[in-house]
Amino acid sequence: MEERRQFIKKMVAGSVAASTFPRLVFGKGTGYRGTDTPAQDGSTVRIALIGKGGMGTNDTRTALQVPGVKLVAVCDLYDVRLQAAKKEWGDIYVTRDYREILSRNDVDAVIVGTSDHWHQKISIDAMKAGKHVYCEKPVIHKISEAKDLVKAQKASGCVFQSGSQGIASIGNRKAKQLVQSGAIGQVNLIEAAFTSGPRQACRTPDGISPADIWWDRYIMNAPRVAFAPERFFCWRNWKDYGTGIAGDLFVHVLSSLQYIMDSPGPGKVYTTGDVDGVGDTPCIMLGYFDYPAKNGKNAFKAALTANYADGVSKKWGSLDFTIIGSEGTLRVQWDQVTLKKPEKVSAADFSGLASLGNSIDRPEQISNTELLFAEKGYNNCHLDHFTRFFDGIRKKTVIEADVMFAVQTAVPAVMCFESYLSGKPVYWDPEKLKSKS
Repeated sequence: MEERRQFIKKMVAGSVAASTFPRLVFGKGTGYRGTDTPAQDGSTVRIALIGKGGMGTNDTRTALQVPGVKLVAVCDLYDVRLQAAKKEWGDIYVTRDYREILSRNDVDAVIVGTSDHWHQKISIDAMKAGKHVYCEKPVIHKISEAKDLVKAQKASGCVFQSGSQGIASIGNRKAKQLVQSGAIGQVNLIEAAFTSGPRQACRTPDGISPADIWWDRYIMNAPRVAFAPERFFCWRNWKDYGTGIAGDLFVHVLSSLQYIMDSPGPGKVYTTGDVDGVGDTPCIMLGYFDYPAKNGKNAFKAALTANYADGVSKKWGSLDFTIIGSEGTLRVQWDQVTLKKPEKVSAADFSGLASLGNSIDRPEQISNTELLFAEKGYNNCHLDHFTRFFDGIRKKTVIEADVMFAVQTAVPAVMCFESYLSGKPVYWDPEKLKSKS
């Protein structure tokens, strides 16, 4: 996980200044646990973290930057992480059992940062207990989990938001505006790629024993296997606990493109890949997605690729992907969008668009056929996403990455792995959340 995080830091250099990236994605550093000072509306939202791995920790640090948010409890199955939580955040309640978190009256919302195979179960239990949920993506581990998650949210009335923070970025918002305004005509293809050096064998802390991890709880709803710490610390490499490259990476682009295109999801997915011997999920994956015509837009395709045996290309699709239309292309990054047209284009052509920020509303003329929409100094994508979550709790504002959006972007990622295993296309009705033959 640490190697992956360091790689992402390097990848972001092309679109966001490296000095701002820790704040953008990872929030404040150690020693900050929020404040008792309420938000402007006088309320304080008390949160708990369930799953203090790398992303859960960074989610919490970012959430605590929102005014009126306070951390009160942390749950993890690994004792060392609980000790680290106390060291970082001080006098908080820690436990191995997430059910103890859900029984507390001083917890208003939870961040679910566990392995994928626990996302749906913990989220449903949390909403049944009246807790709002911020769940890391993908929010399901199997397609069959989708409907029950949606039902639980509707029954509880709790706010639910998935952790695909890219859709909150000003780059995604500008891309949506440009696509909806017809700037590139009818979209026909969306492309993204992820690359990194060859995947290494899992690294686990030295001296790990069954006493350090609640192993039986970890594998409770997965096939039973003997204690194997690499399956806990590098769970993404095993299908029993993760959803492979598609659930880890493709889901980010799927979230962005379905937000931008106002699409409920693809009707067909075909995927191929290759395993490198580290775990049982592919290190190389090619995913192809057929999106039907919807909401006044033509049918279009998406092609997403990942190669963990390519240490040269240095591509990171969730931060940098391309939308191709009949009248131009958009290169979409978190803080900027580049528009290219086959004919002359002028900044004045877009003067009537609604304002989204500051400099991003005043495009720079790069050439006769190219404009750059860039928000200078922007570094709050992750924080923007959490602000939306807490606004949804306090102000009842609309959550764009709500439970339906979450499953409609998670299912195609899970479909990728199913297609890879079967060697056949997988068909889906994204509005009825129902498989098709």
